[in-house]
Amino acid sequence: MMFSRISNGTPLLSVMLLVTAAVTVCALTEQEPVSFRSEIAPLLLAQCQGCHGAEEAKGEYRLDSYSELMRAPKNEPPRVQSGNPSDSLFLQLLVAEDADDRMPQKSAPLEPRQVELVRRWIAEGALFDAENPNSALVQIIPVRRHDLAPEKYPRPLPITALAFSPDGSELAASGLREITIWNSATGQLIRRIPNMVQRTFALDWSPNGKQLAAAGGIPGELGEVRVFNPVNGKLLAVAHRAGDVALDVRFNHAGSMFAVADAENRITLYRAVDFSRLRLIDNHADWVLALAWSPDGKFLVSASRDKTAKIFEAKSGETISTYGGHQKEVFGVAFRSDGNQVYSTGRDAKIHVWKAGSADTTGKRFGAERVADIGGLGPAMARPLMSGDQFFSHANSGKVRQHDAASRKLLREFDGAVDWTQSLAHQAAVNLLAAGSHNGQVRIWETQTGKKLSQFVASPGR
Repeated sequence: MMFSRISNGTPLLSVMLLVTAAVTVCALTEQEPVSFRSEIAPLLLAQCQGCHGAEEAKGEYRLDSYSELMRAPKNEPPRVQSGNPSDSLFLQLLVAEDADDRMPQKSAPLEPRQVELVRRWIAEGALFDAENPNSALVQIIPVRRHDLAPEKYPRPLPITALAFSPDGSELAASGLREITIWNSATGQLIRRIPNMVQRTFALDWSPNGKQLAAAGGIPGELGEVRVFNPVNGKLLAVAHRAGDVALDVRFNHAGSMFAVADAENRITLYRAVDFSRLRLIDNHADWVLALAWSPDGKFLVSASRDKTAKIFEAKSGETISTYGGHQKEVFGVAFRSDGNQVYSTGRDAKIHVWKAGSADTTGKRFGAERVADIGGLGPAMARPLMSGDQFFSHANSGKVRQHDAASRKLLREFDGAVDWTQSLAHQAAVNLLAAGSHNGQVRIWETQTGKKLSQFVASPGR
C-alpha cells in the first residue's frame, strides 16, 4: 500500500497520527477551572467556617461567604490575592510548617490535593461562579435533587425513624425519599416533605421547632443529613455528606449544635445556626449506629458496630471512656438525667447500665464500669430513649417497655404490634410515646396512663 508523503519523505498518515496523539494529550492534561461553589465552598464549610463564621470569627476573619473571604482587613492587603497564590496569606496559612500557625488549627492539615485545589483556584483568578457573593456558603453549594416519592405507596414501608415536634402535636416519620408529618392525636397525614435521600434512619426536631434534621442515605453509595423547615418543607441545608449512610443525628439540649453518626465510622458536630462543621471525631473501628448527649451538653456517647460504646468530650473530641461489656454490636445509648450513668443496648439482647466516668484530682479519666443489666430486649435495633428519669426500650413481640432509670424497675409495658418495633420517639412535655414497626404501623400512647391514643400506617395512600 502506498501513502502520500510530505516534502521530507515522512508518510502523511504518520504525521496525522502524531498530530492526533498530541491533541489528545493536550485535551487530557487540560483541566477544568476550579469551581468555587462546587469545590472551594464545601471545603471552607467543612474545614474553616467553624472558627471563622458569623458567630465566631477568630482573627477577625470570616469565611462564611465569598464576599467575606475576599474582604481586605483594614489597612491590610486581601488575604486572597486573585491570580497570585504565593502572596495570598490564606494559602500560606494552609501550608505553614509550624502547627501553631497552620490552619485549620488543632486539626489535621488539609490533604495535598485540597491545598492544590485552593492554589489552582487562586491562580485562576479566585473566581465566583454562583449568583450572590454575599450568600452563605451552605446556600450556594450544589445540592443533589432526589426523585419524588410515589403518590401512593404500593406497600407499607418499615418505620425506621420517628420524632415528635416540641409541643407533641406533630410526629415526623421516615418515608421513601421523603419525610411524612402526622397529627399525633388523630393519625392524619398533615404534610409530606420531599427531596430526601432514599432511606431515612434518624430524625430529630430542634428544641425551638424551627429545624427538622434527617439522616439517611443509599447503602455503600451516599450518606446525607438534610435539615428542613418542618412547617413548609423547605430544604435549609445538606449539612453532612458521606460516602456511606448517615445513621443518626441528635441536637444538643440547647439546640445550638447537632451530632451526626455515619457508616464511615465517624462522628461529626455541626453548628445549628449556619451548619458549619465544628469537630470530626474518628475513634470507632466500625459503623457508629447511635448517639446521645449528656444533659449538660458537655459530653456525647456513641454506640458502634465495633462492639463498644464511647463517651467523648464535645468541646475537644477527647475520649473519656470506652465500654466493651456487650461484646457484640452496640446499637443504642442514653445518658441518665444526672449524667452519671449510661444505658446501652446491643445485639446481646440486654440493656447494660454502666458508670459514665469522671476525673480524679489529676484529671485522669476512669469509669465505664458495669452497674447492672436488664434482659428481654427485642430482636430489632430500635434506639432506646431516656426522658427525664424514664427509660424506654423495645421488647419482644413488638412491645415497648418503660423503666424507672434510677431503680431500673419496670413501670409499664405497652402493647405489642404484629411485627418488630424499629423506632421510638418520646415527648416528655406532653407525655407522649410513639413506636414505629417493620410493617409500617405507628402506635402512640399517653405514658402516664398507658392509654393508646392513635394507631395508623404511616405510608401515604395506605
